[in-house]
Amino acid sequence: MRTLNVALSAAMIAAMSSTQTASYFTLSSTSITDGARIPVRFAADDQKRPCRPGSTEICPCPGQNVSPQLAWTNAPDGTKSFAILMYDIDGQAGAGVSHWVAYNIAATMHELAEGDGTAGKNFTGGSGTRGNANYLGPCPPRGDGQHHYLITVSALDLEPTLAPGLTREAFLAAVKGHQLAASSIGGLFARAYE
Repeated sequence: MRTLNVALSAAMIAAMSSTQTASYFTLSSTSITDGARIPVRFAADDQKRPCRPGSTEICPCPGQNVSPQLAWTNAPDGTKSFAILMYDIDGQAGAGVSHWVAYNIAATMHELAEGDGTAGKNFTGGSGTRGNANYLGPCPPRGDGQHHYLITVSALDLEPTLAPGLTREAFLAAVKGHQLAASSIGGLFARAYE
């Protein structure tokens, strides 16, 4: 009986271990810690940004506009391309700001190095809220509290042939029903970090 209990215990531990190591689509970053403050170097570097919308006073953004390193693993079967969206949930007084729309990333790619998003490497650029085709780092208005930035990588069953210049909304409409999986990391940024 004791041998049976030991065997059952070993089987349960093995099953728990395989459950805990089950593969699922995952996004990670060596640049940004999920749920933490985004380091200033990844913030925008716009030297002519108004302090607040409609203001004539200039409050330069403090960063270097370096896009973060992003890596994704365990893409589902049938993945033909990837896409990245970066969205400021609190931007425009809660209406949101699209900072980065990148798609047509080859299914063989599993990482963008720091700076690749800024340089426009290995993806087709969409159109962010400010008309940007490449990465645009955080730079909320002076006086705002922390803004929440969500970076999402999606695995798609679409060939990497979407036209350039899609807004976030147009991109989401184009891929509706073709998203196989998604994974996100989030970070916080405020001008108070300057």
